[in-house]
Amino acid sequence: MNLTVKIIYAIIFTAVFSCSVNNLYSQVTVTATAGTLGPTNYASLNAALSQVGVLHNGDVTVMINATPVTLGATSTLGSTGFTSCTIYPTVAGCILNYAGAGAAILLNGSDNVIIDGRIDGTGAQSLSLNCTATTLLVRGITMQNGAQNNIVRYVNITLPVTVSAINGGRCIDIAQSVAGTSGNDNITVDHCNLSGGDRTFQVFGTSGLFLNSNITITNNKVRNSSSLAIYIGSHVANVICDYNEIYDDVPVYKGGAAPLGSGISSRSVNMQAMGNISIRNNNIHDIMDNGIRTTNVQILGILTIPFKSPAPLANPVTNVTVQNNFINLQANNVKAIATAGLMITNTTPGTGLDYNAFVYNNTSLIGGAGTLTENTFACIFDVNNQGSGTSTATYYNNVGINLRTGGPASQHSGIEFVAEPGVTNTSDYNTGYSDGAANTGTHYDFTDGMFGYNSTFSWRDVHCPEYEQHSAIHPVNYDANYLLTTNYGDMNGKPVAGVSTDYFGNSRDPIHPYRGAVEGPALKVLTVTASLEKRESAPKSQMNVALYDGCTFVDYATGYIDYGSSTEEYFFSNAVVNNTTAYRLQCLTATNEESWSSGTVMFTPHASYNFASASDIYGSNGTPTGEFYAADVNQDGVIDGSDMALVENDALAGINGCRVATDINGDEIIDASDQAFVDINSSLGYSTVTPCTLSPSSTTEKISMNLKNVERVKLNSDKKANLISGLELQE
Repeated sequence: MNLTVKIIYAIIFTAVFSCSVNNLYSQVTVTATAGTLGPTNYASLNAALSQVGVLHNGDVTVMINATPVTLGATSTLGSTGFTSCTIYPTVAGCILNYAGAGAAILLNGSDNVIIDGRIDGTGAQSLSLNCTATTLLVRGITMQNGAQNNIVRYVNITLPVTVSAINGGRCIDIAQSVAGTSGNDNITVDHCNLSGGDRTFQVFGTSGLFLNSNITITNNKVRNSSSLAIYIGSHVANVICDYNEIYDDVPVYKGGAAPLGSGISSRSVNMQAMGNISIRNNNIHDIMDNGIRTTNVQILGILTIPFKSPAPLANPVTNVTVQNNFINLQANNVKAIATAGLMITNTTPGTGLDYNAFVYNNTSLIGGAGTLTENTFACIFDVNNQGSGTSTATYYNNVGINLRTGGPASQHSGIEFVAEPGVTNTSDYNTGYSDGAANTGTHYDFTDGMFGYNSTFSWRDVHCPEYEQHSAIHPVNYDANYLLTTNYGDMNGKPVAGVSTDYFGNSRDPIHPYRGAVEGPALKVLTVTASLEKRESAPKSQMNVALYDGCTFVDYATGYIDYGSSTEEYFFSNAVVNNTTAYRLQCLTATNEESWSSGTVMFTPHASYNFASASDIYGSNGTPTGEFYAADVNQDGVIDGSDMALVENDALAGINGCRVATDINGDEIIDASDQAFVDINSSLGYSTVTPCTLSPSSTTEKISMNLKNVERVKLNSDKKANLISGLELQE
């Protein structure tokens, strides 16, 4: 080889070597506005972060220029000698790999740090942090010891999915602080994709020292957690947890790590914080246990259970708003012994925190086929008095549908509402429903901790007149995209200040909004004027209006008849049609005879029907002024001695109260005056006159079962006790 060629090769080798060395030492570049301005190249992220606030001051930018990058040790930003620090990738698909057993990135007392996963801080997500260790102490990003005003956004963080044993750490951990520092406050995690670990996201303050305050968790995808997807723990104040999607895309070993929690539950959102709490517009779905546990597991969607902190920490007034969340738990989860979609509660009186719960327009769907003896609830509303103040609880427009099946001894509830003593409760316009095949458990549409209810009449009557007077029992149907499909009566909700849009951001009807998280097409309104014979005083009487196309049942809705003649609006959804079908009305109450309309009604704007005379009732089967005959107490279609026996028994027993079926005149006392009404009409031989013989299918029977005044059923015990035990989790 001649000298010229050797020189050329030497030049090429030197250039390549220099390029390689330059790349080795420029995985990360730092610039600053004070101190060493840069650009300064570093061989690792750890090396770069160690100089932020030391060599580089002012506003610092840390740029990750290579992929993949192996993080050999924890990359720690522990200085406070800078004004702000922004970290982002400059290359597409930037991957950081970490195999250590601790934190991949640690913000140790550092403030005003932004970790932005977009190229140059704009555009789409492009930074992934992959942690491969399976230990309980592995972390993607940890903030501790007074790390404040920090933001993590558009970052993909993955930990191994727990599949066969209790292990796994946290993708993001807003952790504790040592004495002499402060809380980890004003933290935002936004538009991140977090996967795997035991507690995928956690914030937990420092008992006796510091609260972690003002935490924002928004627009994140959180998936494949073992015990806690989003854990808002104790000693935390003022949290926004909105617009997150929580789900599993692979089956997971559910239940978490017993040394750090109950070891038996998996929760999508667990909220133990204080102050002003917002849990809005979250979507929880496809939570899947892999079924290999040797012990059983509880599956919870959203749990609110504020805890007070020990002195000297403050315990601020706590307001928890839970609104427009869509919870869809329909995996089989064969090792589950308890499932609850939405659980608003607190712990044993005296150990928790009194708070104000505002629970509006949530949808909770429970389904799947289990095999064990299970206790399942689409919703549990049970805030008790903790004795440290006054708790209030307001529940409007929630939908709880429970179609889960389990072992024969299982108990399934649509909505459990308990009006605890010492708590100011307001609850109405909620829809509960539960149904399942025979021998798969007992299904109750509503429960109250003592009794189960499968009729709107009985549920409203037991709470008369304070609560649940417009709540109802109906199935509510959604498609795979959470849009409403064929639906039924009584979907009209109550307008609530601050709830002007639904889960999707669509405007809600300002007068007649839908119940649940999703707004639907305009409701159809039928105005009915009717009156009851012998009804002489308050309270209002319930009346179901069922619609029939010929002799085929279509839908029903529930309203009220006031003392004397009453005009009431009945609300229907898209099970009925506009302008094309003429419907006949079937009217049922608890005390008076079943009555049908002689005419029909078609749904046009301002549709109405007036029972003004006997001729407006089918067969002229009413009083000359159109009143429905009293008193078919047992609703068997005949006013006779069996009705008299019921009234006499209640009169002898001294039964009284709001809307008792044997209280014919509505004076809330069952006595001789009620017996007299039955005696007169039974002697006249009044009975129901119907236009045709009805033979509803089993499906129709379940939908229309509120046409019967079904009594409440005594529960063996309050089955939610299995869920409440051990609710508080520790750090």
